[in-house]
Amino acid sequence: MRDGDPNDATLVTEPSLLPADGSGSGVPVIGSGADVASEGEGRFEVTIPAPSRDAAAFDMDVPVSTGGGALPGRYEDLGFIGRGSFGEVRRVRDTLLERRLAIKLLHAELGALPAIRKRFFTEVQITAQLQHPGIVPVYDHGELADGRLWYAMKEVRGCTLGKLIDELHQASGPEAYGVTASGWTFRRLVDALARIAQAVAYAHGRGVVHRDLKAENLMVGEFGEVLVMDWGLARRIGSGREIEAFAPTRVGADDDRSAHTRHGDVLGTPAYMPLEQARGERERHGPPSDVYALGAILYHLLAGRPPYVGTAGDVLQAILAGPPAPVESAAAGHAPVPLELSRVCARALDREMAARGTAEGFAQDLFAWLDGVQRRERALAVLGEARALGPEIEKLHGAAEAAQHQARVRLAEVRPFDPVETKRPAWQLEDEAAARVREAALAETLWLQRVHGALAIDGELPEAHEVLADHYREALTRAERAHADADAARFEAMLKAHDRGRHAAFLRGDGALTLLTDPPGASVALFRYASQDRRLAPIFVRDLGVTPLREVPVARGSYLLVVRAPGRAEVRYPVLITRDSHWDGVPPGAVEPLPITLPDEAALAPDDVYVPAGWTWTGGDSGASDSLPGRRLWIDAFILRRHPVTTAEYLAFMNDLVACGRDAEARAVCPRAQLGLAETSDAHLAFQRDERGLFSLPPDQKGLSWRPDWPVVLVDWHAAMAYARWFAGVRGGPWRLPDELEREKAARGVDGREFPWGSHADPTFAAVVDASSLEPSRQSVHGHPADESPYGVRGLAGNTRDWCLGTWRYEGPRTEGDRLCIDAAQPDDDDFRAIKGGAWASAMAYSRAAARFGARPDVRRPVIGIRLARSYR
Repeated sequence: MRDGDPNDATLVTEPSLLPADGSGSGVPVIGSGADVASEGEGRFEVTIPAPSRDAAAFDMDVPVSTGGGALPGRYEDLGFIGRGSFGEVRRVRDTLLERRLAIKLLHAELGALPAIRKRFFTEVQITAQLQHPGIVPVYDHGELADGRLWYAMKEVRGCTLGKLIDELHQASGPEAYGVTASGWTFRRLVDALARIAQAVAYAHGRGVVHRDLKAENLMVGEFGEVLVMDWGLARRIGSGREIEAFAPTRVGADDDRSAHTRHGDVLGTPAYMPLEQARGERERHGPPSDVYALGAILYHLLAGRPPYVGTAGDVLQAILAGPPAPVESAAAGHAPVPLELSRVCARALDREMAARGTAEGFAQDLFAWLDGVQRRERALAVLGEARALGPEIEKLHGAAEAAQHQARVRLAEVRPFDPVETKRPAWQLEDEAAARVREAALAETLWLQRVHGALAIDGELPEAHEVLADHYREALTRAERAHADADAARFEAMLKAHDRGRHAAFLRGDGALTLLTDPPGASVALFRYASQDRRLAPIFVRDLGVTPLREVPVARGSYLLVVRAPGRAEVRYPVLITRDSHWDGVPPGAVEPLPITLPDEAALAPDDVYVPAGWTWTGGDSGASDSLPGRRLWIDAFILRRHPVTTAEYLAFMNDLVACGRDAEARAVCPRAQLGLAETSDAHLAFQRDERGLFSLPPDQKGLSWRPDWPVVLVDWHAAMAYARWFAGVRGGPWRLPDELEREKAARGVDGREFPWGSHADPTFAAVVDASSLEPSRQSVHGHPADESPYGVRGLAGNTRDWCLGTWRYEGPRTEGDRLCIDAAQPDDDDFRAIKGGAWASAMAYSRAAARFGARPDVRRPVIGIRLARSYR
């Protein structure tokens, strides 16, 4: 009911519904279960029988008085607020303390009933003794001259929790909770209920149970304060007899509302009462009964209705018959029910009193949900399951790598023509490695499921986002290293989704460059590699200044530094700036950068290509034949000849041997038209000789032609080594055949590209089978300018392959730590020699820089030639 200003929403409640006329006859009366809200709301009609004859037999300590009476002089009557069957409530002004209060007055016709007076006085005492912010304070009490009992209390302005719940569900949809017109959200209402539960827990701690908790007895003030009202049915825990104002009430099946207080055997409001109250087992009423009611109110909040609906009789029968429907079922069509709150609700509504917990525990459960504590704990538990898989995954990867290494070692000892029995142990190791890889992949999948499961519980769990960010950073790094652009884009998006700032620098992609030179003071121009017509072309970016350069900011990417200094050869120095990295040029085991030596101009011939010392990516190309595993290696500085040895250069070598009287050696190294193994007969020499014994190019023959600027072929490894020794004697310097990884670095630079020009396989870029519509053949070493490496070496992907210095080993050349060792094969060792490069008679697939080939040292092929190298100190 309202009085005065229509916006003045003062709410008060009465403790119970009692006869209005005191006549004792069973006449219909209109009462409200709350005397609250607005006129007509929550009203019902019920017949209440006459007072029990034994009611007056109770020992009453409240005096009975009759006659007229007015409010005490301290209180100025400001008007009527509301009326219930027990009494009425009026707004007053406390003239002594200048404040507005509410005074509750017992109806005059009930003032002569001792039991009613006793119950009223008990309510006053209990309410006054419960001094808690969530319980309406009592300031004063007394008796008027006409016998009416009264007490003064705080005037509460606001609305009931039930009204707010209804408004919330009206503003919500099936996907999510909405916001009421007054700004109330689901979370705020859960918070309000948690604070209400704390007030109830306080009462329990003072030995008082409420026994009529319901959404209409809980008020929310104008400033969000919550108050538990209507302590008229409260009792002290362990007290004696109930105060029987009336004889037991029999609830009929035709009663039209379930949310109403009854008296007699059944006390409370059926829609919110537990089994023990529905059975009338008053001796069992205790704190668990109130906890049940709190659970029923939470159920109402979650589902938009109490646990049971229908007439009072129907509800009581339903309570006796069994538990309510799960709150998730009742909430069908409403916003989703949070799992944690569903569990709190179900526990509080347990039919076993001991299983319900306490009001304080109920409050803490709600606060835990509000704070996300339980979500976080559950999410962390699932994340812990994921982390527990980590050691197993690492163990599986380690076992796979060990088996793969052992298999490579075994296979390196196996000859191609060895029987299956010899190869079987190595194959078994390969199978074991593959099995461990599969197991690791499945374990990683389970790991991902667990981590995402943690996020499904707590979507903002920082620990889960952190481990996923680390995971996707590693995956992104691998994808970029493998030039898997689609995977890299996907992993970058996932990293951005999970990063919370720790990987910001990595995602920006900025890195730094340090470059020292010997001598210092060299100018450095920065070129960025960019794709043009499917080839990586160096595009000028800016001048970086003069060396030494230290930690110069550079965006991630593949670059070419062109270093120039007076009197020094121009140096091409590729660098790879990866995300959040520092290219510092520090060798393995060192702490300071190694200055890049700038050779004197006179130290290099026009076709000598200087490859500076530094790190490079080798192997790791699944599309390359016999590619080594991907690895970052330091390779010391060396010089590689720009072109392979031509037939003209090789003729000069043989004729010099003849001129020096070393005819037998000249015949031994001469190319032979007969393919295959070495032979001593001169019948198949590829070059013709004149009367002086000098060699010259033969005329073209079917299937075999020779031109001076074509690369020499049909020479074995021994002949290639002999040419290197001769060239070293003529030119000076430690010339030799290149190590296979020196040649790979010369072709790929440092960014792991697949071909010298990039990673696009177009046959027109190199002298390979499909490079022309004409019959495939060798080409001039000056042809195919696209087949040029970052350092300027030509013909590394086509025309002819090159004999390399060392033996072919399954695991690759020897290394010390992360530094390549240059080892020459022994001349009398007939083991396979390493061969690198593409060829005019091969498809493009065999031109990948990481591809590896091998042949016996005395084998000659029309696709294998010679290229020279030397170390640079």
